[in-house]
Amino acid sequence: MHTGAAGLLAVLVAWGCGGNGSDGGADTDVVSREAASPDVADADAQVPDAATEGVPADAGDTAEVGLPADAGDTAEVGLPDAAADVGVPRTAGGLPLALPFSYAREPRGEPLSDQEVREFTARITGLWKDVDYYTWVYETCHGMDKSTGYPDYLIWWHDIDAVKTGDLVTFRHNSQYGGSHNNQEPTGMVLGHAIAGYLLTGDESMRRVVEGFTRSITALMQGFLFDENDTEKYILSRNFTGHNHEFTLPSGKKKAVDYSDWFSTYEGWNANRVHYPDNPVWGDIYVTTMRSKDDVHYVYRDYGWLRYLEELAPDPEVREAAAEAVDYIEGFALDIVNSGYYIRSKDAEGKAYIPDQDLASFVEYVGVFPDAECDPRLATELVALDTASENQCGSGQGSLYDVIAGGGNYFNYAIIDGFHMNAVQLAIVLGHEEEGKALLTGLAERIDRYQDPKADEPGQDEESWDRDIASLLAQAAGVGLPLTWDEVRQVHTYFDGSVERFSQFPNWDLWDPSVPDGTYDFREGFHPKNLPDAIRVEEITMLLEYCWSPLRNPAGAALVDCDIVSDPAKWGTTGE
Repeated sequence: MHTGAAGLLAVLVAWGCGGNGSDGGADTDVVSREAASPDVADADAQVPDAATEGVPADAGDTAEVGLPADAGDTAEVGLPDAAADVGVPRTAGGLPLALPFSYAREPRGEPLSDQEVREFTARITGLWKDVDYYTWVYETCHGMDKSTGYPDYLIWWHDIDAVKTGDLVTFRHNSQYGGSHNNQEPTGMVLGHAIAGYLLTGDESMRRVVEGFTRSITALMQGFLFDENDTEKYILSRNFTGHNHEFTLPSGKKKAVDYSDWFSTYEGWNANRVHYPDNPVWGDIYVTTMRSKDDVHYVYRDYGWLRYLEELAPDPEVREAAAEAVDYIEGFALDIVNSGYYIRSKDAEGKAYIPDQDLASFVEYVGVFPDAECDPRLATELVALDTASENQCGSGQGSLYDVIAGGGNYFNYAIIDGFHMNAVQLAIVLGHEEEGKALLTGLAERIDRYQDPKADEPGQDEESWDRDIASLLAQAAGVGLPLTWDEVRQVHTYFDGSVERFSQFPNWDLWDPSVPDGTYDFREGFHPKNLPDAIRVEEITMLLEYCWSPLRNPAGAALVDCDIVSDPAKWGTTGE
Protein backbone atom coordinates (compact mmCIF):
# COMPACT_ATOMS: atom_id res chain seq x y z
CA MET A 1 0.00 0.00 0.00
CA HIS A 2 1.06 3.58 -0.27
CA THR A 3 2.86 4.73 2.87
CA GLY A 4 1.33 2.33 5.38
CA ALA A 5 3.99 -0.34 4.84
CA ALA A 6 6.53 1.25 7.14
CA GLY A 7 4.01 1.54 9.95
CA LEU A 8 2.89 -2.03 9.47
CA LEU A 9 6.43 -3.33 9.41
CA ALA A 10 7.27 -1.36 12.55
CA VAL A 11 4.44 -3.10 14.38
CA LEU A 12 5.56 -6.49 13.10
CA VAL A 13 9.13 -5.88 14.19
CA ALA A 14 7.92 -4.78 17.61
CA TRP A 15 6.06 -8.07 17.86
CA GLY A 16 9.17 -10.00 16.85
CA CYS A 17 7.60 -11.14 13.58
CA GLY A 18 9.53 -11.57 10.36
CA GLY A 19 9.32 -12.85 6.82
CA ASN A 20 6.86 -12.04 4.09
CA GLY A 21 5.60 -15.50 3.27
CA SER A 22 6.62 -15.41 -0.38
CA ASP A 23 9.44 -16.62 -2.54
CA GLY A 24 9.51 -13.54 -4.76
CA GLY A 25 7.28 -15.08 -7.39
CA ALA A 26 10.22 -16.20 -9.52
CA ASP A 27 9.42 -19.90 -9.87
CA THR A 28 5.71 -20.14 -10.56
CA ASP A 29 3.63 -22.21 -12.92
CA VAL A 30 2.00 -20.22 -15.70
CA VAL A 31 -1.78 -20.57 -15.74
CA SER A 32 -4.11 -19.71 -18.59
CA ARG A 33 -7.71 -18.56 -18.18
CA GLU A 34 -8.82 -21.17 -20.70
CA ALA A 35 -7.17 -23.97 -18.71
CA ALA A 36 -8.82 -22.95 -15.45
CA SER A 37 -11.93 -24.70 -14.15
CA PRO A 38 -14.08 -24.09 -11.07
CA ASP A 39 -13.85 -27.83 -10.34
CA VAL A 40 -10.09 -28.30 -10.47
CA ALA A 41 -9.05 -31.13 -8.15
CA ASP A 42 -5.32 -30.41 -8.18
CA ALA A 43 -5.14 -26.87 -6.82
CA ASP A 44 -1.35 -26.68 -6.92
CA ALA A 45 -1.39 -27.12 -10.69
CA GLN A 46 -3.50 -24.00 -11.11
CA VAL A 47 -2.15 -21.23 -8.89
CA PRO A 48 1.39 -20.53 -7.66
CA ASP A 49 2.27 -21.63 -4.13
CA ALA A 50 2.96 -18.03 -3.17
CA ALA A 51 -0.71 -17.25 -3.67
CA THR A 52 -1.90 -19.54 -0.89
CA GLU A 53 1.03 -19.84 1.46
CA GLY A 54 -0.30 -19.67 4.99
CA VAL A 55 -3.97 -19.55 3.93
CA PRO A 56 -6.07 -22.04 5.90
CA ALA A 57 -7.24 -25.00 3.85
CA ASP A 58 -10.56 -25.01 5.72
CA ALA A 59 -12.30 -21.70 5.17
CA GLY A 60 -14.64 -22.48 8.04
CA ASP A 61 -11.73 -22.67 10.46
CA THR A 62 -11.48 -18.90 10.73
CA ALA A 63 -12.97 -17.94 14.05
CA GLU A 64 -10.61 -14.97 14.23
CA VAL A 65 -11.84 -13.83 10.83
CA GLY A 66 -15.43 -13.95 12.02
CA LEU A 67 -16.88 -16.44 9.53
CA PRO A 68 -19.58 -18.65 11.03
CA ALA A 69 -19.05 -22.35 10.46
CA ASP A 70 -22.44 -22.35 8.72
CA ALA A 71 -22.82 -19.28 6.56
CA GLY A 72 -26.59 -19.71 6.66
CA ASP A 73 -26.65 -19.74 10.45
CA THR A 74 -27.12 -16.02 10.89
CA ALA A 75 -30.48 -15.68 12.56
CA GLU A 76 -29.25 -12.67 14.47
CA VAL A 77 -29.19 -10.65 11.25
CA GLY A 78 -32.31 -12.23 9.80
CA LEU A 79 -30.53 -13.92 6.90
CA PRO A 80 -32.80 -16.40 5.10
CA ASP A 81 -31.40 -19.62 3.69
CA ALA A 82 -29.85 -19.21 0.26
CA ALA A 83 -32.21 -19.54 -2.66
CA ALA A 84 -29.37 -19.78 -5.13
CA ASP A 85 -30.23 -19.18 -8.76
CA VAL A 86 -33.95 -19.92 -8.39
CA GLY A 87 -35.69 -18.09 -11.21
CA VAL A 88 -32.89 -15.55 -11.63
CA PRO A 89 -32.96 -13.95 -15.10
CA ARG A 90 -29.63 -13.81 -16.88
CA THR A 91 -28.07 -12.18 -19.90
CA ALA A 92 -27.30 -14.26 -22.97
CA GLY A 93 -23.77 -14.60 -21.59
CA GLY A 94 -25.03 -15.91 -18.26
CA LEU A 95 -24.62 -12.79 -16.10
CA PRO A 96 -27.25 -12.47 -13.34
CA LEU A 97 -29.87 -9.76 -13.74
CA ALA A 98 -30.94 -10.06 -10.09
CA LEU A 99 -29.32 -11.03 -6.81
CA PRO A 100 -29.31 -14.85 -6.97
CA PHE A 101 -29.96 -15.44 -3.28
CA SER A 102 -31.91 -13.89 -0.40
CA TYR A 103 -30.07 -11.84 2.17
CA ALA A 104 -31.51 -9.52 4.83
CA ARG A 105 -30.28 -7.61 7.86
CA GLU A 106 -32.00 -6.59 11.06
CA PRO A 107 -33.99 -3.38 10.44
CA ARG A 108 -32.65 -0.30 12.22
CA GLY A 109 -33.91 3.24 12.28
CA GLU A 110 -37.08 5.20 11.57
CA PRO A 111 -38.22 4.70 7.97
CA LEU A 112 -38.30 7.67 5.62
CA SER A 113 -41.55 8.33 3.84
CA ASP A 114 -41.77 7.91 0.07
CA GLN A 115 -42.08 11.68 -0.19
CA GLU A 116 -38.88 12.24 1.80
CA VAL A 117 -37.01 9.81 -0.46
CA ARG A 118 -38.35 11.59 -3.56
CA GLU A 119 -37.36 14.99 -2.17
CA PHE A 120 -33.82 13.79 -1.52
CA THR A 121 -33.70 12.31 -5.01
CA ALA A 122 -34.82 15.64 -6.46
CA ARG A 123 -32.03 17.46 -4.62
CA ILE A 124 -29.17 15.22 -5.77
CA THR A 125 -30.40 14.74 -9.34
CA GLY A 126 -31.05 18.46 -9.51
CA LEU A 127 -27.34 19.04 -8.86
CA TRP A 128 -26.40 16.59 -11.64
CA LYS A 129 -28.72 18.41 -14.01
CA ASP A 130 -27.70 21.95 -13.04
CA VAL A 131 -23.97 21.31 -13.53
CA ASP A 132 -24.48 18.97 -16.53
CA TYR A 133 -22.20 16.55 -14.71
CA TYR A 134 -21.14 14.16 -17.47
CA THR A 135 -20.55 16.95 -19.97
CA TRP A 136 -18.35 18.55 -17.30
CA VAL A 137 -16.45 15.27 -16.81
CA TYR A 138 -15.91 14.86 -20.54
CA GLU A 139 -14.73 18.43 -21.03
CA THR A 140 -12.33 18.54 -18.05
CA CYS A 141 -10.75 15.09 -18.55
CA HIS A 142 -8.34 14.17 -21.30
CA GLY A 143 -5.94 11.66 -22.79
CA MET A 144 -5.73 11.78 -26.55
CA ASP A 145 -8.45 13.13 -28.81
CA LYS A 146 -9.30 11.14 -31.94
CA SER A 147 -8.58 14.22 -34.08
CA THR A 148 -4.86 13.52 -33.50
CA GLY A 149 -5.01 10.26 -35.42
CA TYR A 150 -3.95 8.34 -32.30
CA PRO A 151 -6.36 6.06 -30.38
CA ASP A 152 -8.61 8.18 -28.19
CA TYR A 153 -9.13 7.77 -24.45
CA LEU A 154 -9.90 9.84 -21.34
CA ILE A 155 -8.43 9.92 -17.82
CA TRP A 156 -9.46 11.89 -14.73
CA TRP A 157 -6.04 13.33 -13.84
CA HIS A 158 -4.55 14.65 -10.65
CA ASP A 159 -1.63 17.09 -10.62
CA ILE A 160 -2.69 19.33 -13.48
CA ASP A 161 -3.80 22.93 -13.99
CA ALA A 162 -6.44 24.34 -16.29
CA VAL A 163 -5.27 27.57 -17.92
CA LYS A 164 -7.94 29.79 -19.44
CA THR A 165 -6.88 32.22 -22.16
CA GLY A 166 -9.82 33.80 -23.92
CA ASP A 167 -11.97 31.07 -25.46
CA LEU A 168 -9.29 28.39 -25.05
CA VAL A 169 -8.78 26.22 -21.95
CA THR A 170 -5.49 24.30 -21.78
CA PHE A 171 -5.07 21.37 -19.38
CA ARG A 172 -1.43 21.52 -18.39
CA HIS A 173 0.46 18.82 -16.50
CA ASN A 174 2.45 20.24 -13.61
CA SER A 175 5.41 18.42 -12.06
CA GLN A 176 5.27 20.64 -8.97
CA TYR A 177 2.20 18.72 -7.79
CA GLY A 178 3.28 15.16 -8.57
CA GLY A 179 2.74 12.54 -11.23
CA SER A 180 -0.95 11.59 -10.96
CA HIS A 181 0.04 8.13 -9.81
CA ASN A 182 -3.40 6.89 -8.76
CA ASN A 183 -5.58 8.36 -11.47
CA GLN A 184 -7.52 5.10 -11.82
CA GLU A 185 -9.19 5.92 -8.51
CA PRO A 186 -11.35 8.80 -9.81
CA THR A 187 -11.38 7.43 -13.36
CA GLY A 188 -12.54 4.03 -12.13
CA MET A 189 -15.14 5.49 -9.79
CA VAL A 190 -16.74 7.65 -12.44
CA LEU A 191 -16.55 4.92 -15.09
CA GLY A 192 -18.57 2.53 -12.94
CA HIS A 193 -21.25 5.14 -12.35
CA ALA A 194 -21.26 6.19 -16.00
CA ILE A 195 -21.64 2.59 -17.21
CA ALA A 196 -24.68 2.24 -14.98
CA GLY A 197 -26.13 5.57 -16.07
CA TYR A 198 -25.58 4.86 -19.75
CA LEU A 199 -27.22 1.43 -19.55
CA LEU A 200 -30.02 2.93 -17.47
CA THR A 201 -30.73 6.01 -19.59
CA GLY A 202 -28.88 5.83 -22.91
CA ASP A 203 -27.65 9.37 -22.27
CA GLU A 204 -25.13 10.63 -24.87
CA SER A 205 -22.93 12.55 -22.44
CA MET A 206 -22.62 9.40 -20.32
CA ARG A 207 -21.82 7.37 -23.43
CA ARG A 208 -18.86 9.64 -24.28
CA VAL A 209 -17.44 9.25 -20.77
CA VAL A 210 -18.00 5.48 -20.77
CA GLU A 211 -16.21 5.00 -24.07
CA GLY A 212 -13.32 7.34 -23.23
CA PHE A 213 -12.68 6.00 -19.74
CA THR A 214 -13.05 2.39 -20.89
CA ARG A 215 -10.47 2.93 -23.61
CA SER A 216 -8.08 4.36 -21.01
CA ILE A 217 -7.76 0.92 -19.38
CA THR A 218 -6.54 -0.55 -22.65
CA ALA A 219 -4.39 2.51 -23.34
CA LEU A 220 -2.54 2.23 -20.02
CA MET A 221 -1.33 -1.23 -21.04
CA GLN A 222 -0.68 -0.47 -24.71
CA GLY A 223 1.27 2.60 -23.60
CA PHE A 224 3.56 0.31 -21.58
CA LEU A 225 4.85 -1.44 -24.70
CA PHE A 226 8.55 -0.66 -25.11
CA ASP A 227 8.64 -1.27 -28.86
CA GLU A 228 7.05 -3.42 -31.54
CA ASN A 229 8.85 -6.51 -30.23
CA ASP A 230 7.50 -6.19 -26.69
CA THR A 231 5.26 -9.21 -26.00
CA GLU A 232 4.37 -8.25 -22.41
CA LYS A 233 1.06 -6.62 -23.32
CA TYR A 234 -0.84 -7.03 -20.04
CA ILE A 235 1.28 -4.98 -17.63
CA LEU A 236 -0.54 -1.87 -16.41
CA SER A 237 1.31 1.45 -16.28
CA ARG A 238 0.34 4.26 -13.95
CA ASN A 239 0.07 6.64 -16.90
CA PHE A 240 1.89 7.94 -19.95
CA THR A 241 2.23 11.38 -21.49
CA GLY A 242 0.76 11.22 -24.95
CA HIS A 243 1.28 14.25 -27.21
CA ASN A 244 0.35 17.92 -26.94
CA HIS A 245 -2.71 18.73 -29.01
CA GLU A 246 -5.56 21.21 -29.45
CA PHE A 247 -9.07 20.40 -30.64
CA THR A 248 -12.73 21.44 -30.56
CA LEU A 249 -15.19 19.74 -28.23
CA PRO A 250 -18.65 18.58 -29.43
CA SER A 251 -20.06 21.69 -27.70
CA GLY A 252 -17.85 23.92 -29.87
CA LYS A 253 -15.50 24.85 -27.02
CA LYS A 254 -11.76 25.00 -27.70
CA LYS A 255 -9.57 22.72 -25.59
CA ALA A 256 -5.85 21.96 -25.49
CA VAL A 257 -3.70 19.43 -23.64
CA ASP A 258 -0.09 20.21 -22.67
CA TYR A 259 2.01 17.31 -21.35
CA SER A 260 5.31 19.21 -21.77
CA ASP A 261 6.25 19.41 -18.08
CA TRP A 262 6.16 15.60 -17.91
CA PHE A 263 8.49 15.08 -20.87
CA SER A 264 11.24 14.01 -18.49
CA THR A 265 12.37 11.02 -16.45
CA TYR A 266 12.65 10.53 -12.70
CA GLU A 267 13.06 7.80 -10.10
CA GLY A 268 10.99 7.56 -6.93
CA TRP A 269 10.30 5.06 -4.17
CA ASN A 270 6.82 4.31 -5.55
CA ALA A 271 7.12 5.14 -9.25
CA ASN A 272 9.59 5.98 -12.00
CA ARG A 273 9.03 7.83 -15.23
CA VAL A 274 10.85 6.34 -18.22
CA HIS A 275 11.27 7.32 -21.85
CA TYR A 276 9.84 4.94 -24.47
CA PRO A 277 10.64 6.62 -27.81
CA ASP A 278 9.41 3.70 -29.93
CA ASN A 279 6.04 2.76 -28.44
CA PRO A 280 4.21 0.96 -31.27
CA VAL A 281 0.87 2.70 -30.60
CA TRP A 282 1.72 6.28 -29.54
CA GLY A 283 5.32 6.71 -30.67
CA ASP A 284 7.62 8.86 -28.51
CA ILE A 285 6.17 8.92 -24.99
CA TYR A 286 7.10 8.99 -21.30
CA VAL A 287 5.63 6.25 -19.12
CA THR A 288 5.10 6.20 -15.34
CA THR A 289 5.83 2.74 -13.94
CA MET A 290 4.98 0.58 -10.90
CA ARG A 291 1.22 0.33 -10.92
CA SER A 292 0.08 0.13 -7.30
CA LYS A 293 -2.71 -1.91 -5.78
CA ASP A 294 -4.07 1.38 -4.39
CA ASP A 295 -6.57 1.75 -7.21
CA VAL A 296 -6.62 -1.72 -8.78
CA HIS A 297 -9.84 -2.44 -6.91
CA TYR A 298 -11.56 0.26 -8.98
CA VAL A 299 -10.36 -1.50 -12.14
CA TYR A 300 -11.75 -4.80 -10.87
CA ARG A 301 -15.10 -3.27 -9.96
CA ASP A 302 -15.32 -1.77 -13.44
CA TYR A 303 -14.49 -5.19 -14.87
CA GLY A 304 -17.63 -6.60 -13.26
CA TRP A 305 -19.80 -3.94 -14.93
CA LEU A 306 -17.84 -4.01 -18.21
CA ARG A 307 -18.94 -7.62 -18.58
CA TYR A 308 -22.51 -6.32 -18.77
CA LEU A 309 -21.53 -3.40 -20.99
CA GLU A 310 -19.97 -5.61 -23.67
CA GLU A 311 -23.28 -7.47 -23.92
CA LEU A 312 -25.88 -4.80 -23.33
CA ALA A 313 -24.52 -1.50 -24.68
CA PRO A 314 -26.70 -0.22 -27.55
CA ASP A 315 -23.68 1.38 -29.27
CA PRO A 316 -21.39 -1.08 -31.13
CA GLU A 317 -18.31 1.10 -30.54
CA VAL A 318 -18.96 0.97 -26.80
CA ARG A 319 -19.38 -2.80 -26.91
CA GLU A 320 -16.08 -3.07 -28.80
CA ALA A 321 -14.26 -0.85 -26.29
CA ALA A 322 -15.73 -2.85 -23.40
CA ALA A 323 -14.75 -6.21 -24.91
CA GLU A 324 -11.19 -5.01 -25.47
CA ALA A 325 -10.93 -3.66 -21.92
CA VAL A 326 -12.31 -6.93 -20.52
CA ASP A 327 -9.62 -8.85 -22.39
CA TYR A 328 -6.86 -6.56 -21.12
CA ILE A 329 -8.07 -6.63 -17.51
CA GLU A 330 -8.26 -10.42 -17.58
CA GLY A 331 -4.74 -10.52 -18.97
CA PHE A 332 -3.55 -8.10 -16.30
CA ALA A 333 -5.09 -10.21 -13.52
CA LEU A 334 -3.68 -13.41 -15.01
CA ASP A 335 -0.22 -11.87 -15.07
CA ILE A 336 -0.60 -11.15 -11.35
CA VAL A 337 -1.61 -14.76 -10.66
CA ASN A 338 1.23 -16.14 -12.75
CA SER A 339 3.69 -13.83 -10.96
CA GLY A 340 2.74 -15.20 -7.53
CA TYR A 341 0.22 -12.41 -6.80
CA TYR A 342 2.63 -9.58 -7.51
CA ILE A 343 1.85 -6.67 -9.84
CA ARG A 344 4.71 -6.59 -12.33
CA SER A 345 6.14 -3.46 -13.89
CA LYS A 346 8.74 -2.62 -16.54
CA ASP A 347 12.04 -0.75 -16.42
CA ALA A 348 13.54 1.88 -18.73
CA GLU A 349 14.57 -0.83 -21.23
CA GLY A 350 11.13 -2.42 -21.27
CA LYS A 351 12.11 -5.45 -19.17
CA ALA A 352 9.39 -6.78 -16.89
CA TYR A 353 10.18 -7.14 -13.19
CA ILE A 354 8.51 -7.42 -9.77
CA PRO A 355 8.90 -4.27 -7.63
CA ASP A 356 10.18 -4.88 -4.11
CA GLN A 357 7.65 -2.54 -2.47
CA ASP A 358 4.50 -3.97 -0.90
CA LEU A 359 2.42 -1.63 -3.06
CA ALA A 360 2.83 -4.27 -5.77
CA SER A 361 2.19 -7.35 -3.61
CA PHE A 362 -0.86 -9.24 -2.37
CA VAL A 363 1.23 -11.76 -0.42
CA GLU A 364 3.68 -9.60 1.51
CA TYR A 365 2.30 -10.40 4.96
CA VAL A 366 0.74 -13.87 4.68
CA GLY A 367 3.68 -15.34 6.57
CA VAL A 368 2.58 -13.27 9.57
CA PHE A 369 -1.18 -13.08 9.00
CA PRO A 370 -2.30 -16.08 6.89
CA ASP A 371 -5.54 -14.28 5.96
CA ALA A 372 -3.84 -10.98 5.02
CA GLU A 373 -5.09 -9.56 1.71
CA CYS A 374 -7.12 -12.63 0.87
CA ASP A 375 -9.86 -10.53 -0.78
CA PRO A 376 -7.57 -8.99 -3.42
CA ARG A 377 -6.10 -12.40 -4.21
CA LEU A 378 -9.59 -13.86 -4.56
CA ALA A 379 -10.75 -10.95 -6.73
CA THR A 380 -7.67 -11.41 -8.92
CA GLU A 381 -8.30 -15.14 -9.21
CA LEU A 382 -11.91 -14.51 -10.19
CA VAL A 383 -10.97 -12.04 -12.93
CA ALA A 384 -8.02 -14.09 -14.18
CA LEU A 385 -9.40 -17.62 -14.01
CA ASP A 386 -13.12 -17.38 -13.19
CA THR A 387 -12.45 -19.64 -10.20
CA ALA A 388 -12.82 -19.14 -6.47
CA SER A 389 -11.02 -22.24 -5.28
CA GLU A 390 -7.47 -21.21 -4.45
CA ASN A 391 -8.17 -18.31 -2.10
CA GLN A 392 -10.51 -19.41 0.65
CA CYS A 393 -11.47 -16.05 2.19
CA GLY A 394 -14.58 -17.07 4.11
CA SER A 395 -16.34 -13.88 5.16
CA GLY A 396 -13.57 -11.71 3.73
CA GLN A 397 -13.10 -9.74 6.93
CA GLY A 398 -11.73 -9.94 10.43
CA SER A 399 -8.03 -10.16 9.67
CA LEU A 400 -5.73 -8.48 12.17
CA TYR A 401 -3.79 -7.27 9.13
CA ASP A 402 -6.70 -4.99 8.23
CA VAL A 403 -6.69 -3.25 11.60
CA ILE A 404 -2.93 -2.70 11.59
CA ALA A 405 -2.88 -1.50 7.97
CA GLY A 406 -5.79 0.87 8.60
CA GLY A 407 -4.09 2.25 11.67
CA GLY A 408 -0.84 2.75 9.78
CA ASN A 409 -2.38 4.70 6.89
CA TYR A 410 -6.01 5.76 6.73
CA PHE A 411 -6.07 5.41 2.94
CA ASN A 412 -5.62 1.65 3.40
CA TYR A 413 -9.26 1.43 4.49
CA ALA A 414 -10.37 2.34 0.98
CA ILE A 415 -8.11 -0.35 -0.47
CA ILE A 416 -9.23 -3.05 1.98
CA ASP A 417 -12.92 -2.18 1.63
CA GLY A 418 -12.67 -1.89 -2.13
CA PHE A 419 -11.19 -5.35 -2.57
CA HIS A 420 -13.79 -6.84 -0.21
CA MET A 421 -16.53 -5.35 -2.39
CA ASN A 422 -14.69 -6.69 -5.47
CA ALA A 423 -14.77 -10.18 -4.01
CA VAL A 424 -18.51 -9.92 -3.33
CA GLN A 425 -19.38 -8.45 -6.73
CA LEU A 426 -17.20 -10.71 -8.83
CA ALA A 427 -18.16 -13.90 -7.00
CA ILE A 428 -21.84 -13.18 -7.63
CA VAL A 429 -21.50 -11.89 -11.19
CA LEU A 430 -19.33 -14.84 -12.22
CA GLY A 431 -21.64 -17.43 -10.68
CA HIS A 432 -19.94 -18.33 -7.40
CA GLU A 433 -23.00 -17.64 -5.26
CA GLU A 434 -21.98 -19.58 -2.16
CA GLU A 435 -18.74 -17.63 -1.86
CA GLY A 436 -20.56 -14.42 -2.73
CA LYS A 437 -23.09 -14.88 0.04
CA ALA A 438 -20.42 -15.60 2.66
CA LEU A 439 -18.47 -12.54 1.54
CA LEU A 440 -21.59 -10.36 1.59
CA THR A 441 -22.28 -11.54 5.14
CA GLY A 442 -18.74 -10.51 6.02
CA LEU A 443 -19.14 -7.13 4.33
CA ALA A 444 -22.16 -6.46 6.53
CA GLU A 445 -20.14 -7.51 9.59
CA ARG A 446 -17.28 -5.24 8.55
CA ILE A 447 -19.58 -2.24 8.14
CA ASP A 448 -21.37 -2.96 11.41
CA ARG A 449 -17.97 -2.98 13.12
CA TYR A 450 -17.02 0.31 11.52
CA GLN A 451 -20.20 1.90 12.84
CA ASP A 452 -19.85 0.54 16.37
CA PRO A 453 -18.23 3.19 18.62
CA LYS A 454 -17.10 0.39 20.94
CA ALA A 455 -15.14 -1.38 18.20
CA ASP A 456 -12.12 0.88 18.72
CA GLU A 457 -11.48 0.97 14.99
CA PRO A 458 -8.38 3.11 14.24
CA GLY A 459 -10.12 5.03 11.48
CA GLN A 460 -12.77 6.41 13.82
CA ASP A 461 -10.47 9.31 14.71
CA GLU A 462 -10.21 10.46 11.10
CA GLU A 463 -12.14 13.63 10.26
CA SER A 464 -13.73 12.13 7.14
CA TRP A 465 -14.63 8.77 8.76
CA ASP A 466 -18.41 9.25 8.79
CA ARG A 467 -18.43 10.64 5.25
CA ASP A 468 -16.36 7.71 4.02
CA ILE A 469 -18.69 5.26 5.75
CA ALA A 470 -21.60 6.93 3.93
CA SER A 471 -19.76 6.46 0.63
CA LEU A 472 -18.93 2.85 1.49
CA LEU A 473 -22.59 2.16 2.29
CA ALA A 474 -23.76 3.52 -1.06
CA GLN A 475 -21.11 1.51 -2.90
CA ALA A 476 -21.90 -1.65 -0.94
CA ALA A 477 -25.60 -1.28 -1.71
CA GLY A 478 -24.68 -1.74 -5.37
CA VAL A 479 -23.17 -5.17 -4.70
CA GLY A 480 -25.99 -6.64 -2.63
CA LEU A 481 -25.85 -5.06 0.83
CA PRO A 482 -29.37 -4.20 2.08
CA LEU A 483 -29.19 -0.83 3.83
CA THR A 484 -30.97 -0.02 7.06
CA TRP A 485 -32.92 3.22 7.47
CA ASP A 486 -30.22 4.56 9.80
CA GLU A 487 -27.69 3.98 7.04
CA VAL A 488 -29.89 5.58 4.40
CA ARG A 489 -30.16 8.69 6.57
CA GLN A 490 -26.36 8.80 6.93
CA VAL A 491 -25.90 8.53 3.17
CA HIS A 492 -28.46 11.29 2.60
CA THR A 493 -26.67 13.59 5.04
CA TYR A 494 -23.40 13.51 3.10
CA PHE A 495 -24.95 13.66 -0.35
CA ASP A 496 -26.92 16.68 0.83
CA GLY A 497 -23.60 18.15 1.96
CA SER A 498 -22.44 17.82 -1.65
CA VAL A 499 -25.56 19.52 -2.94
CA GLU A 500 -25.02 22.43 -0.55
CA ARG A 501 -21.31 22.87 -1.32
CA PHE A 502 -21.13 22.04 -4.99
CA SER A 503 -24.14 24.10 -6.00
CA GLN A 504 -22.11 27.15 -4.93
CA PHE A 505 -18.99 26.25 -6.94
CA PRO A 506 -18.46 28.99 -9.57
CA ASN A 507 -16.22 27.22 -12.09
CA TRP A 508 -18.20 24.29 -13.45
CA ASP A 509 -17.86 25.74 -16.94
CA LEU A 510 -14.42 27.31 -17.37
CA TRP A 511 -15.35 28.45 -20.85
CA ASP A 512 -18.20 30.61 -19.55
CA PRO A 513 -17.47 34.35 -19.99
CA SER A 514 -18.15 34.88 -16.27
CA VAL A 515 -15.01 32.88 -15.41
CA PRO A 516 -11.95 35.16 -15.75
CA ASP A 517 -8.76 34.19 -17.55
CA GLY A 518 -6.23 32.56 -15.27
CA THR A 519 -4.86 29.31 -13.87
CA TYR A 520 -7.14 26.92 -11.99
CA ASP A 521 -5.68 23.94 -10.13
CA PHE A 522 -7.14 20.44 -9.86
CA ARG A 523 -7.85 20.61 -6.11
CA GLU A 524 -10.36 23.47 -6.01
CA GLY A 525 -9.87 25.48 -9.18
CA PHE A 526 -11.69 23.53 -11.87
CA HIS A 527 -12.86 20.79 -9.45
CA PRO A 528 -14.91 21.73 -6.38
CA LYS A 529 -12.92 21.07 -3.23
CA ASN A 530 -13.56 17.80 -1.42
CA LEU A 531 -14.29 18.26 2.30
CA PRO A 532 -15.25 15.88 5.12
CA ASP A 533 -18.91 16.96 5.23
CA ALA A 534 -19.74 16.14 1.61
CA ILE A 535 -19.47 13.15 -0.73
CA ARG A 536 -16.53 13.73 -3.08
CA VAL A 537 -17.20 15.20 -6.52
CA GLU A 538 -16.06 12.03 -8.31
CA GLU A 539 -18.61 10.01 -6.31
CA ILE A 540 -21.75 12.12 -6.51
CA THR A 541 -23.40 10.08 -9.29
CA MET A 542 -22.88 6.68 -7.65
CA LEU A 543 -26.64 6.52 -7.12
CA LEU A 544 -26.91 5.72 -10.83
CA GLU A 545 -24.93 2.56 -10.06
CA TYR A 546 -27.23 1.78 -7.14
CA CYS A 547 -30.36 2.09 -9.30
CA TRP A 548 -29.01 0.14 -12.28
CA SER A 549 -27.13 -2.59 -10.43
CA PRO A 550 -28.52 -6.08 -11.01
CA LEU A 551 -27.18 -6.94 -7.54
CA ARG A 552 -29.23 -4.32 -5.68
CA ASN A 553 -30.96 -6.09 -2.81
CA PRO A 554 -34.77 -5.73 -2.64
CA ALA A 555 -34.57 -6.34 1.12
CA GLY A 556 -32.83 -2.99 1.68
CA ALA A 557 -34.35 0.34 2.62
CA ALA A 558 -34.84 2.61 -0.41
CA LEU A 559 -31.88 4.91 -0.85
CA VAL A 560 -33.38 6.97 -3.68
CA ASP A 561 -36.37 6.92 -6.00
CA CYS A 562 -34.93 4.98 -8.93
CA ASP A 563 -37.79 5.97 -11.21
CA ILE A 564 -36.50 9.55 -11.03
CA VAL A 565 -32.82 8.61 -11.23
CA SER A 566 -33.50 6.50 -14.34
CA ASP A 567 -35.06 9.36 -16.31
CA PRO A 568 -32.94 12.52 -16.80
CA ALA A 569 -36.12 14.37 -17.78
CA LYS A 570 -37.27 13.97 -14.16
CA TRP A 571 -33.99 15.04 -12.55
CA GLY A 572 -34.52 17.87 -10.09
CA THR A 573 -38.17 16.96 -9.56
CA THR A 574 -40.09 14.65 -7.24
CA GLY A 575 -41.47 12.83 -10.27
CA GLU A 576 -44.98 14.11 -9.76
